[in-house]
Amino acid sequence: MVFPGRFNTGCLRCRQRKVKCDEMKPTCRRCYNYGKPCLGYTDQFDFRHSSQRTKSARAPSTSASPPADEEKQVIVSPKPCTQAARPRVDTKDQLPFSIVRQPSESYDNVSLFYFIRRFVSPDDTDGFPGHFSFLPDLYDHYKHGMLETATLSVSQMAAYNHLGGQELRTQSLRNYISAIRSLQQNIKSDDQAIDDRVIATILLLCTYKDISGEGLGDASEHAPGLFYLLEKRGPGQIGTRRGAELFLLALLRLQIYSFLREDDNYSDPGGIATVMGLFDPLLRALSMMSRTLAIRHRLAKYIEGDTRQNQADSPPSASQGSIEPDEENLLVMECFEMLDDFYTWDEEAASYWQTNFEGRGVPTALGKMGSGSTFYDAETACIIILVRSARLILLLTVVLYHSKLQSASDSANGSYGAFWAECIPVLEADLGKTIQDMLCSVPYALGDIGPGGMPTSMPYDGAAAMIIVHSIRLVSHCAYATPAQLERADIILKRMNSAIGIRSAVGWMDMGGEEHRWAREQAFLRPLMASPSPSYCEVLDQASVALDMLY
Repeated sequence: MVFPGRFNTGCLRCRQRKVKCDEMKPTCRRCYNYGKPCLGYTDQFDFRHSSQRTKSARAPSTSASPPADEEKQVIVSPKPCTQAARPRVDTKDQLPFSIVRQPSESYDNVSLFYFIRRFVSPDDTDGFPGHFSFLPDLYDHYKHGMLETATLSVSQMAAYNHLGGQELRTQSLRNYISAIRSLQQNIKSDDQAIDDRVIATILLLCTYKDISGEGLGDASEHAPGLFYLLEKRGPGQIGTRRGAELFLLALLRLQIYSFLREDDNYSDPGGIATVMGLFDPLLRALSMMSRTLAIRHRLAKYIEGDTRQNQADSPPSASQGSIEPDEENLLVMECFEMLDDFYTWDEEAASYWQTNFEGRGVPTALGKMGSGSTFYDAETACIIILVRSARLILLLTVVLYHSKLQSASDSANGSYGAFWAECIPVLEADLGKTIQDMLCSVPYALGDIGPGGMPTSMPYDGAAAMIIVHSIRLVSHCAYATPAQLERADIILKRMNSAIGIRSAVGWMDMGGEEHRWAREQAFLRPLMASPSPSYCEVLDQASVALDMLY
């Protein structure tokens, strides 16, 4: 049997000094030469195993150094012979048992992770714009500037809507106020005002209102400042990928403000989208949306003037101004030319997508979205929904104008009678196709259906929802939407509100929008849709009061 340990038979003094003892009796010679009395020998031995030997060999010695001519030997000295050997007790048994709490993530890290994962689209290599895909590159974790503070504010509000916790909401409001103050300081300098970080900060503050649902479209919106910065920077804004994405998101935000506030002064800063849209169908789509809003506002003034004139049954006064028939006819023709531009865009966008965005779904003609022959990626589906929403606004504006003509007895049998008789059925059919295309594109936009046509899930569904939420709100209160389409739009809004956490995803009436022009127009058109065609004029007579109250 092999003995695993070691033992030392030297005297106690030599063991303490860790030197080799000559083991002479009754006292050893080394202790005599050392000048100290020998402590004698003992029959108790301490055994040292290999693991303990390694630790002891590495530990520095605190005793006095022996003479140079003496041979060193690393041993473990026994306890004095006067004391009984005590059994070794592990230190783990002596310490009380305690539970160590794992470190918890801060509110900032949890909020940022949730916001980036759900509301920021990944940066694709083909240059197609997304939703804040540039934010991870601009955000600096080691700084606390205006961009970082605004990002924290939006992230904490999004996390509050999803996870709850009043502390998140409180921190979000504090960071929002701090971001506003930092922004006011930075825009004082012209060099800093046109920086991408400033424009991104304003877009984040606008996104905050969508997520929180507080003060959406109010007079204190950031649209005037955003319009000024984009106009000041000029075409150089779209010179880089990041700048182009910032411009598209900013232009979309300005158009939402223009529609909600019924003010088209901030729709197209510097005419950049109009000029560059001649070469880029993607920018042309946004330019067409801006032109649609401008036409809608101009045509609404004619409807307002004629309605007041019919109500008073007298010519307009000098203070109201006169309406030239030629100008009105030119504006109507401009509406139909704009509708033709939408048809042209569907054809040109298909070839542009195939050339520049390989692997993405190609935009199709009106009414083909639900055919199932073509599948789309999330970004392309969002663009289609935006273009269709502008088309929906223009179609409903033209139909409303025709209803005004029918309500006037002297215009019902005019020269436009045959023209409108042919156009109205086509316009109403296009309205149904437009609404259907928008609803069929939502599953692709939110990632419920992948580009291959198979059911899937997309973690950043909030990015697409932020882009299309107001378009779906239009459908949810559209007079020409069928009950099934209205129900589907309502389900989509509830999902955006409760599951994704966008509190602005509600119907017009739920947000107090009954006074908005869009709600009043749909309230006037809804009785006309509920009546059969033979009694169309009778329903117009019954709805004349609603027409008088439109403006």
